[in-house]
Amino acid sequence: MIVLLGLPFHDVTLEETLTYCASVMERTDPRYLVTANVDFTTQAYEDPDLKKIVFFADRVVCDGMPLVWLSKWFGYPLRERVAGSDMVPKLLEICGKEQHPVYFFGSDLATLEEAKVIVEQRYPGLKVVGVDSPPFGAVIEWDNDALCAKMRASGAKLLLVCLGCPKQERWIFAHHKECGIPLSIGVGASLDFITGKQKRAPKWMQKTGMEWFWRMASSPTRLVKRYGKDLVFLGVASWQQHQSYRNRISISQSAKQLPSFEEVPSIPMIRLHWVGDLQLKDMSGAPLPDSILSPVILDASAISFIDSSGLGHFATLVRSCRTAGQLLVVVNPSLSFKTAIRAVRMESLYQTVETEAAALQLIEEYHASGSDEKVLDDGMVWVSFSRALDALYHDEMMLTLETAISHKPQISVLVVDLKNVSFIDSRAVGGLIRTWKIVAAKGGEMFLADANPSVREIISLLRLDKILPEWKGEVPA
Repeated sequence: MIVLLGLPFHDVTLEETLTYCASVMERTDPRYLVTANVDFTTQAYEDPDLKKIVFFADRVVCDGMPLVWLSKWFGYPLRERVAGSDMVPKLLEICGKEQHPVYFFGSDLATLEEAKVIVEQRYPGLKVVGVDSPPFGAVIEWDNDALCAKMRASGAKLLLVCLGCPKQERWIFAHHKECGIPLSIGVGASLDFITGKQKRAPKWMQKTGMEWFWRMASSPTRLVKRYGKDLVFLGVASWQQHQSYRNRISISQSAKQLPSFEEVPSIPMIRLHWVGDLQLKDMSGAPLPDSILSPVILDASAISFIDSSGLGHFATLVRSCRTAGQLLVVVNPSLSFKTAIRAVRMESLYQTVETEAAALQLIEEYHASGSDEKVLDDGMVWVSFSRALDALYHDEMMLTLETAISHKPQISVLVVDLKNVSFIDSRAVGGLIRTWKIVAAKGGEMFLADANPSVREIISLLRLDKILPEWKGEVPA
């Protein structure tokens, strides 16, 4: 894995990606794959919700030659570009051979129906078991529960979502568990290429990395401004990441000693101490645990240098903690580490503290945090959360809300207090929308209360504020 401009890319070829996808479609647990190009990377750079969606995808493949070139400049060259428009036809071919049903979602109904006819004729054995084109409007206004139920009942093994970036990635992240399809991929205009609605660049332009120019020339009004912005971003962000590697520091012998921690018997922890240069040729100073069954404390004070492959190594630790549902706390990061992380905007992916005592306190608070509900006499239910509302906490959040609602058959008002919530993601937003529908069916109203500025920004970005207004009343004692 390598980190480029804040996103982790798996160093895989097209054939390796297809092999991975084939294995996932044989499973039953839903997963999603992201294909990220320069425009996608530009959007995710300053968007913590989109960054987390990409960062914790099961696979992230590089769909942009400029990013492949950039990886070479950083000294860890990705072997090849994995273009979604190349991958989709080969995936459909695999589905035909293995008789894996496929579902199309997005675009317009005419394109989906035409694509269905074409691919079923082109790939013997392939069956498109569902096509759905959502109505105009925001994702939160769609009947996503009904859509997911229909997809789940279809028996599809592959879901191709054509809503455009980043809309398709947000929808997949929020709903791929509920739709129950083993593999979901946002494919943008890939079905348009299949139907001939859009034409791909000549092979020589694809191979030389000029496909973006072909697309821009085919739709200048829409794409010139976007690609111009992407070009500026690519130059500035690449230079910032490159410059961050210049901060090499000297580490004294005393700093290389494993620090001592006061024991907290009630909470087991994994202690890591990374030392020296973290780069492709040597990661021996940065051990990774065999398994993660408890919170992880990483002392990063003795990291003297970290490059894009070193960031990828750290990304592996972050992703492993995420998969295990465990907290990662970085203690007293060195200047080299902080500069590299800041250059690629990865600060929102983990917790940072300056002292060991602060790390222990944070872990204790995290384990003690959760939710609190108050059922009031006037038909109001007040639910407070005191941790990040994200995909890992989604099921527990929904259980809390559904239990609170069940206490009032004729609920008048549900208020979700976000005062102590540090982050909210697309999947949690989907859960809040489902809760709102339950409350509305009971004849009640639902409000959000006291969100901090960063959470409020995500709520606005995902347009949740359009249906869940801010609570203006009193806070119950």
